Amino acid sequence: MSATNSATQERTVSLAEQLTNALARSFTLGIDAEGFTHHYFRPADAVVVFDGRTLDHYQPLDGRPLREWKAFVSQKRGWASMGQLAHLGLRVDTERKENPRA
Repeated sequence: MSATNSATQERTVSLAEQLTNALARSFTLGIDAEGFTHHYFRPADAVVVFDGRTLDHYQPLDGRPLREWKAFVSQKRGWASMGQLAHLGLRVDTERKENPRA
C-alpha cells in the first residue's frame, strides 16, 4: 500500500509541477468586453492582446504585477471572461514578483 501511496504522491507532485511550469511560461488572462484576448507571456514579462490572429497591443510589465494589468483592463474595457488558469496564474505571478528569491 505504501508503494501505491508513494506513486500517487509522485504523480500528484509531478502534475502540480507541470501546472506550475506551464503557468511560469504563459497563460490566457482572459477576454475583454470588446472581444480581445489577453495572454501573459512570462519570458518577456508582457501581455499580448490580440483579436483572433491580429495583434492589438503588446504591453511589457517591467516587473509590475499582472494584477495591475487586470485592473487596468477592468476599468478601460471590462472583462467578458477570465482564462481557465487566470486566477492561479495571477497568484503565481504576484508571489514571484513580491517575494523574489535572493
